[in-house]
Amino acid sequence: MLRVFRPEKLLYAFQLYVKNQMGDFFVASIDTSMANIYKDTNVLTPLVYVLSTGADPLQALLNFAATLNMSEKLRRISLGQGQGPKAIIMVEEAMKVGNWVML
Repeated sequence: MLRVFRPEKLLYAFQLYVKNQMGDFFVASIDTSMANIYKDTNVLTPLVYVLSTGADPLQALLNFAATLNMSEKLRRISLGQGQGPKAIIMVEEAMKVGNWVML
């Protein structure tokens, strides 16, 4: 009935249903700032972004690296044809000297 009479309220109704049935955790927005995400990483837990169309965390990462004085240690490479071996070398070097690598 909601879909027929008030289609603009459908998303809200779904969120309310999930909240009532499963709890706030499943509908609450999370803080996705680089500083907050960084707290959950360590040398054994890398940060991996799975991007959707139009998403680009590059500027946020560059700004965050600057706040930690890591700009000089941030390496970037676009993965494409023939870039795999170069990326492997970058990652191996980063593991030795403490650089960051963005693939």
